[in-house]
Amino acid sequence: MNISRIDLSDNLIHFVSPLDKSTMDYNLSEMHPKVFELNGDIVEEDELSPFFILRRIIRNLQIISTWSYRKGQRTIYGSFPAVCLTEMPISEFVKTSIERENKGQKISNYGLVFNKKELFNIGARPVIYGTSCDVSVIDDGKIKRLNPPIFNDKELYRYVAFKLDRLPYPIDWTHEREWRWPNYEYTFHPIDDALWGDEECSDELNELFRLREMERINFHGLNIDKKPLTNIGIILKTEEQARLVVRDILWLVDSGKIEKNTFSYILYFNKLRKNIDKLIDKKFIENEINQGLINIDNYFVTETALKSRIENEIEQLCIKYKNFNEFEVQHHGSLSGLSFPCLVNNYDNSSRLLVELNLIKITRLGRYLIDLPILNPSNCMENNEKFVKEIINPELENILGVKLTYYSVGNLMAKKENRDIQIDDLPFYTEPNDDEWNYSNLDEDY
Repeated sequence: MNISRIDLSDNLIHFVSPLDKSTMDYNLSEMHPKVFELNGDIVEEDELSPFFILRRIIRNLQIISTWSYRKGQRTIYGSFPAVCLTEMPISEFVKTSIERENKGQKISNYGLVFNKKELFNIGARPVIYGTSCDVSVIDDGKIKRLNPPIFNDKELYRYVAFKLDRLPYPIDWTHEREWRWPNYEYTFHPIDDALWGDEECSDELNELFRLREMERINFHGLNIDKKPLTNIGIILKTEEQARLVVRDILWLVDSGKIEKNTFSYILYFNKLRKNIDKLIDKKFIENEINQGLINIDNYFVTETALKSRIENEIEQLCIKYKNFNEFEVQHHGSLSGLSFPCLVNNYDNSSRLLVELNLIKITRLGRYLIDLPILNPSNCMENNEKFVKEIINPELENILGVKLTYYSVGNLMAKKENRDIQIDDLPFYTEPNDDEWNYSNLDEDY
């Protein structure tokens, strides 16, 4: 349907708010990670910025479904948690955010924009505000229900209290124009038992704990890569944030986790708020979307001549150092390991060419390692690391015209588990200047 009214939208927005790990509401949900062991680092702050959460959603390709706790009480009824969205147009999302910020209320400037029809097709529905008859709430501390049971359990997630006649404060959330996607695949597991080191925890529970903190549990949310969702928009604040997000998207595409058209455009909240008077014009929003298009295909178009030169020079480099063993460093203890040249970014011409030439290994957390047959000539990690830092990296930097860092992984985990070393093993060693891969909570991320 062609909708021309400014107050209507073909999209649904999931906005992302800051989270405080120290609150009761946060910790009542088993679906929220409690540790956030990302990129080998532990996030020590209690408050997590909305940009942190947005990046985690994109990198994990999952929006966690919740019970939307407020003051220790579930606000979503029934047996199934949900992902909350709004059908307010992008212009109203921006205006509402500004108004609530001016009132000192916490509101997000970050969000994901989905096609309404696509979300409808996978089960999302508008909420139902109130009922036609008086109802009471039954809350046993686990599931909230209505009495009389006028909705079946699979529809209860849609109910939102609505009482205009309540005194002194009416209950009215209709301004949120809310939709919800129900997570019918959700299953409860006491995952926090593993957090506190319960010796009786099963292997399954310990694995679920690991997945929750470091990757994702599939039945905890809406999995973007498992649903027919395309051309998702991203709302954030700055061009620097956009650069990091594009980097994440390229990693997901290069790793084969998503199609090129999964995410399609970025909108800058800061730019939209400067043009708030123009937001009444739907064509202005459409123009901003067109300007924010992520042309993923451009990152997969390479220059033939440049590709040929780099391929030839890397081949000569491998011939030159095929039998290199001119130095040995002292082998400390029994630490064996691997070391690789590591790209600082994954979007410049040289990086894209290396991907096309199949000379890249990608770690689970998104580092791009240059993989050459001449690497790791020794059983000693220190030797292999010195070979990369002092010999290979300077030559590769000259060939590629880019700055490189390095990445090394020891054999401690592999030895303990009696298997070969893997590039995702810990501990790893890398230079400080690749910290763009790491998460942060900067002032501008709120």
